[in-house]
Amino acid sequence: MESANKNTESGDHYVGLILAAGYSSRMGAFKPLLQIGDMTAVERVSAALKKAGVNKIIGVTGFLRRRLVPVFASEGIIEAYNPDFEQGMFTSIKTGLRTAVTGSEAPEGFFLMPVDCPLVPPVVIRQIAEKHKEDPEAFIVPCFRGKKGHPLFIPVKYTEEILSYGGEGGLKAVTDRHEDRLIRLEVGTEAVVLDMDTRSGYEEVLEYYERQQKETGGTGAVERDGNALEEALRGKRLFLIRHGEIRQHREKILLGQTDVPLSETGKKQAADAAEELKRYGVSVKRIYTSDLSRAAGTAEIIRDRLYGRRIEEARGKEISEPEVILEPRFREMSLGEWDGRFISEIREKYPEEYQKRGENLLNWKYGNDSENFYDLQYRVMKGFRDVLEKERTGPAAGPSDIVIVSHSGVINVIVSNLRQMELARQIGSHIPNGGVVLIDFTKG
Repeated sequence: MESANKNTESGDHYVGLILAAGYSSRMGAFKPLLQIGDMTAVERVSAALKKAGVNKIIGVTGFLRRRLVPVFASEGIIEAYNPDFEQGMFTSIKTGLRTAVTGSEAPEGFFLMPVDCPLVPPVVIRQIAEKHKEDPEAFIVPCFRGKKGHPLFIPVKYTEEILSYGGEGGLKAVTDRHEDRLIRLEVGTEAVVLDMDTRSGYEEVLEYYERQQKETGGTGAVERDGNALEEALRGKRLFLIRHGEIRQHREKILLGQTDVPLSETGKKQAADAAEELKRYGVSVKRIYTSDLSRAAGTAEIIRDRLYGRRIEEARGKEISEPEVILEPRFREMSLGEWDGRFISEIREKYPEEYQKRGENLLNWKYGNDSENFYDLQYRVMKGFRDVLEKERTGPAAGPSDIVIVSHSGVINVIVSNLRQMELARQIGSHIPNGGVVLIDFTKG
């Protein structure tokens, strides 16, 4: 059993800040008190901090404060009420920091723990504390396969800068100023990126919790894929197809999830991809595709070309055409405010940010609503694993071929993971419109 005082040297020097002030409007239920196993979400966050040796915990309240106060009292959590919680999370962060540095010796830093992320294990908090010892002035964020998660560690050095900042972008704007002082710490456990901001997110948290209880006893042990993907694909052929060309604009746009249909050339490229699949003798019951029209349109053309004549000739027999399954997780990367805008306009309006994007393509993103390549990787590979599971165990499990129609970024992510290579080495690979990538596991 873990000792709550395992790292007594660091426990008195850190403060845990639990953010629990919001409306929980997207959830439809009060998130801090949602049950996960035998504890509520806020109790789980508190327990993780205590087991990691963090002795001072501050909980920021706002909405439904009266329901949290007795829980905080029983847990030994210091309450910090945020009267401005309606103005957003950054006000709660400031409230927590002010309370943490008032009337006592300042700590070395703060673990910022949103109650939305209740399954962060103590081992991750200790890993961050150890990394802090190596670099005391660095922000530290745990990552799972490159995707940033929680908790963010804030060195005390930046307290005044955060408290005095009144511009747009909140805490992210402050950390962006110090991008060279942000350590991305790969921790190998998915719990750090699981967020129960919505009902579906809560259900995912519950499923993960139950799975972890069975597999690791809830220790938060490192999760390793090993050869799981290869095992799931053994004896199969995987065809990854990039959508056809889109309708052209008067000049180049930055294209992510902006929905643009196929051009006439793109439709021909989709038909050519179908002919290539015919030469391989492809046989599928389902064609999976991004739900954006340029990919879904490509998938429909491929299905009609592959099976249209066969179905026509077999009229009256028990032959049905494959189902085209729309999978939003196979969408291209979201570029937020920049999505679909002319590149020339972005270069002119955001010269510094555009330059940063070119210098740091894997990690860079503009605004809170956009993605980077690691966000994309996490989303895509969750969808890909679900597809493999459906093909293996679902009703009328699929034959030896799997066809996925998507976008170049998505395809490069899947290829990178299957080849077990660094994402940075793969993302620059060019896949032409209508291009077919075959990964053959039928011969080992």
